[in-house]
Amino acid sequence: MKGTVFAVALNHRSQIDFWNGAFHEAPYKTPPKTPIWFIKPRNTVIGSGDVIPHPVGETVQSGATLAMLIGKTARKVSIQDADQYIAGYALANEISLPETSFYRPAIKAKCRDGFCPIGQMGKIRSVEFLDIVTEINGQEVDRWPTKDLVRSAQELLVALSEFATLKEGDVILLGTPHQRATLHSGDQITIKAEGFPNLENRVVLAGGQA
Repeated sequence: MKGTVFAVALNHRSQIDFWNGAFHEAPYKTPPKTPIWFIKPRNTVIGSGDVIPHPVGETVQSGATLAMLIGKTARKVSIQDADQYIAGYALANEISLPETSFYRPAIKAKCRDGFCPIGQMGKIRSVEFLDIVTEINGQEVDRWPTKDLVRSAQELLVALSEFATLKEGDVILLGTPHQRATLHSGDQITIKAEGFPNLENRVVLAGGQA
């Protein structure tokens, strides 16, 4: 992965449902009408087989999702043309500390070393009807269908390219459910979906051994 990783909050219906009450309170008083973006910088990106550092004294949560890989320069892309800019998809894990707000995702929660494992690209072109499965130590702990995403991969590409020029190698993470699995030092975590190589990582206490 050689580009920038963009991620989107509030793109899963369970997140919208959970935060709905807060959306109507001051200072916002209305749900967001456009995607809420944040960035996973280069220090967060690791591959399958690498270790996820677990910061001492923190709660660390898994966020299994899909990564959309950009295949060529994209700016102000139309929904009709979106597919021609997508090189493919890979499994990803948007690791995070617990989130207390989605309007301004915290750098401390999102941008720690190793907090964005991304797997190898799968041999699949459509991701509309997939189940994303999380296993910890061989036991399934979460499963969610991509049909629950609020905006499709193509719609996210259109929205982001409206104001940002995307380059070949850039990545867009498609979103995660509200419910996340908690990770502990020593855990082996596997993300699965039909048509994709598994994304496998071990959790290791930062600065020490699992």
